[in-house]
Amino acid sequence: MKLKIGDRVYLQKYEVAHILHKLNGFPGGILDETFSDDEDSLFFMNGLTDGFRFECIYKEPENVRWLMKQDWIVDYDEYAEMPLAELEAFQERLKAERSADIDEFNTKDEAYGEAHFDEESDRFDKLGHKIVSLGYLIKFRKGEVRCVFPDEYQSKTAISGASGATSTPQKKLGFFARLFGRGAQ
Repeated sequence: MKLKIGDRVYLQKYEVAHILHKLNGFPGGILDETFSDDEDSLFFMNGLTDGFRFECIYKEPENVRWLMKQDWIVDYDEYAEMPLAELEAFQERLKAERSADIDEFNTKDEAYGEAHFDEESDRFDKLGHKIVSLGYLIKFRKGEVRCVFPDEYQSKTAISGASGATSTPQKKLGFFARLFGRGAQ
């Protein structure tokens, strides 16, 4: 996911890993800012859960514009206050759309497939990535995963839990804590 704060864009680490691993055609400045000597841009990912940290900061105007145009990178603010059931339904519609598009592509003749494979594969990958990102957002909203937001981020949802989300999810109570009514405050 991405966050726009002032003239900066913050990306979660797993988004950066996806961009660097899967995509061609991103601005070279993305690499420069990701792997610069600036301590704000230090990139190190320690397991998947570390990937949910909004720690990759992009300040260069060209990079900010490019990142904000990438609609396949989920913009947290766009979905932060969407009701959970609506968000889940949206994710399901995207899954169905992607599946139908892949099925349609597979019915095309071989010449079409060869001519459009890279373009269509890229489109399917981006849509699949958006679906996965929405899934992580849904898990965050349910308190199943933790997202670490930048200190200066001021979102009603992240700060006050307006839609049930918190920057640190509620601890799930174990069997005995539930049984004896402990830990529920």
